[in-house]
Amino acid sequence: MALAYLSAPIIRKSSRKDDFCSHVLTLLEELGHNVFAPQFLGPAAPEEIYRRDVANVRLCDFVIAEVSNPSLGVGMEIMLAIELMKPVLMFFNGELESLSKMVRGADGTVLIEYGTLDDVEKKLRSHNLESLIVQKCPVCDAQVAEALEEGLKCIGCGTGGHQATV
Repeated sequence: MALAYLSAPIIRKSSRKDDFCSHVLTLLEELGHNVFAPQFLGPAAPEEIYRRDVANVRLCDFVIAEVSNPSLGVGMEIMLAIELMKPVLMFFNGELESLSKMVRGADGTVLIEYGTLDDVEKKLRSHNLESLIVQKCPVCDAQVAEALEEGLKCIGCGTGGHQATV
């Protein structure tokens, strides 16, 4: 059982992705994972939110981030995960050109485009989330792989053939 950190915009109502977050939270729990989802917590002082969220990114095994709308908090959570070598699955729905190049080029991440919540569910169900590692794919831009008995498998393109360079 892995601990996932679910990151998505919270402050601006127009940027929130509550359906995405609810769907992913339910799915991950159904798959047996623990999930920290700050979107569903009550109000708190800014300092408390910062300490709580940083502590939970530090504890998690991987981060799932909805990055379709810009959010400073989501960016901070992604950057902390990168610094801690935590795999980051970034889900995006929209025009790719509108997504920050800084986010698209980040180490330790994989960008997963989706159209529907069913697409998100299929992607998450198709991988062993407990075995995620940060590892650059030799074929695509992804830097997250599954460590399986038969070798490493890219989360982005699904190819094997990764070279372990731990």
